[in-house]
Amino acid sequence: MPRILYCASTVSHIVNFHIPYLQYFKQQGFKVDVVVGDSGDSVHLPFTDRVIALPIEKRQISISNFRAVYAVHQLLTEEHYDLITVHTTLAGAVVRLGVSLTRNRVFKVAYTSHGYFFSKKDAMWRKPYLYLERMLAPVTDLLLVMNDEDLQIAKRYQLGKVVELIPGMGVDSRRFYENTGVDKGALKNQAGYRERDFLIACVAEMSARKNQGELIRAFAQVALKDPSVRLLLAGTGGMQRYYMEVAVENGVADRVSFLGHVRDVATLYQTCDLVVSTSRSEGLPFNVMEAMCSGVPVIASKIKGHVDLLRHVQDACLYNLGDESDLAERLWKFRTQPQLRAYVVRENLRDVKPYCLADAQSHIIRAYSTLI
Repeated sequence: MPRILYCASTVSHIVNFHIPYLQYFKQQGFKVDVVVGDSGDSVHLPFTDRVIALPIEKRQISISNFRAVYAVHQLLTEEHYDLITVHTTLAGAVVRLGVSLTRNRVFKVAYTSHGYFFSKKDAMWRKPYLYLERMLAPVTDLLLVMNDEDLQIAKRYQLGKVVELIPGMGVDSRRFYENTGVDKGALKNQAGYRERDFLIACVAEMSARKNQGELIRAFAQVALKDPSVRLLLAGTGGMQRYYMEVAVENGVADRVSFLGHVRDVATLYQTCDLVVSTSRSEGLPFNVMEAMCSGVPVIASKIKGHVDLLRHVQDACLYNLGDESDLAERLWKFRTQPQLRAYVVRENLRDVKPYCLADAQSHIIRAYSTLI
């Protein structure tokens, strides 16, 4: 029986992105083990034979992470896998370091970068991430990247033996789809808003990287012009209290709703009029793809990942990161120009098709099959 080991930093990452892949390999007769960097031994994942926890800490230098490297080395010495597939930056480093300690290995290693923490223009403090990737390149039989800029970097520095661009892990278009018959006014009323309110949503972890403070300050400029605009922030995280203070400081606390974790994100997209992502860095963001599938226009920061997804509507939809006036101006245009919103929706529905789950999964499985 062939065996595959799936690796990621957290159980939630596996749940959010990889269940269809676990199911595929299980149906193909594989024994499927999963390694995660949190309490994996206390959870059950579908389509798996075993879930193994590693003592990974989200710090660059940690005794626990060195222990995790040795634990991976021991696991690979005792067990016999055909393919190791690794996801997320931290797990990607820990697992591949463990692989590098393993002699006479017969298994293959595929690493999927969900977005490098460095770019062509980064300051020197980001360079250690690049140096680490270059060190791990000899044990990376297949490197999968998700945007054009990461592809150029990976090829330039030869970060894998084979490098391939993939359309992300695939967004489930069965959950997120344009419903032309939806009564948006009724959905707004059910959510406690007025039918005439213009709802702007951001679905992201409350973190410095997701950068919601920039959105709140830009939104405040628009709120001065139009009392009907509302900002809906879905997500949790360590920066939530700070962002609530930003809303107070900018006089829009009564116009910004902090929704916390939203289970039914698909309905949220159907309810709102515009989705915004102010992220500082991305690989290929699911929240943007979900909004595109849902027939909702998107404004996003001009960074890799966003550029790839919104390439045909860049002039209308991409603002310069850090320029709150630029963002506010675009928010106002989308508020006042329904024809612009309709145009972007049409383009997005066409452009998002290659990123849907069926196409992405076929692409990734073909890439894996070259190793097995």
